[in-house]
Amino acid sequence: MAAFQNHEEILEAAFKDPNNTAFVFEPCNVNKVIHSGHYDVDPDLHYSKTQMWDMEVKKAHNPAKYLRHLIRPGSLKVFNVQKDGSKETFVRVTDQRSWRDPNVYNTVIEQVFLDYEKQRAFFIGVPEVEGPDGEKIIAGQHQALFHVEHSVTGTEEEPLNVWRVVHLDKDEDGSLKEVFKMLMQSPYLREFHEVYIREDLGKKLELIAACQERLYCHDKHRVLDFLVLHAGHKQDNVDGMGENRSSRINGIVLHI
Repeated sequence: MAAFQNHEEILEAAFKDPNNTAFVFEPCNVNKVIHSGHYDVDPDLHYSKTQMWDMEVKKAHNPAKYLRHLIRPGSLKVFNVQKDGSKETFVRVTDQRSWRDPNVYNTVIEQVFLDYEKQRAFFIGVPEVEGPDGEKIIAGQHQALFHVEHSVTGTEEEPLNVWRVVHLDKDEDGSLKEVFKMLMQSPYLREFHEVYIREDLGKKLELIAACQERLYCHDKHRVLDFLVLHAGHKQDNVDGMGENRSSRINGIVLHI
């Protein structure tokens, strides 16, 4: 195993630190979301726990595919891959859209730990790392480091997707809380589930016409979907019209 082994301990310590800002999402019953009426889907589509963990493993190794609206094309680097039984560690470097301003990319370095037995994935943000060619890679300065856990719980037939994140940032202006409040209100699947269902399982999954008029805000895994009629905020156009127009809600730029 790699020398960096205390992923879970670091995550738990960060959650306990009052100087950090943490968010824990309600476990998501993905099958209920799939058949919630928001999507036109194959009637036999049912997401198993085995498939969900397979998605998490593939996403950890290849976020350029499963988080394609988040990752700058061509920025992904995965190295120092080491396996020991049911455990795997590696380093992942990407340029990701920033939480507070999705128009700005930030270099994110993560020490990744996959526990295949417990079906838990940890991503520990670090300030720097030595690359595969000996070069020094430094994390971007546009936002604080953050740590993430993605995991799968529940039963084989009714799996639950778990996501929690802690930012090494006090969020004194409350802008992170605004972003995550909107993320938690989304009635839709996250992008990586949609990609896996369509491209790996080969199943039909399309947002129904009634949901096409959407308000976009930054989602770490997609430009997050929000129905305009559910937004509950006044929109002020700031960037003109057409495909590139934007709106600002509570100081956060949203793409429509």
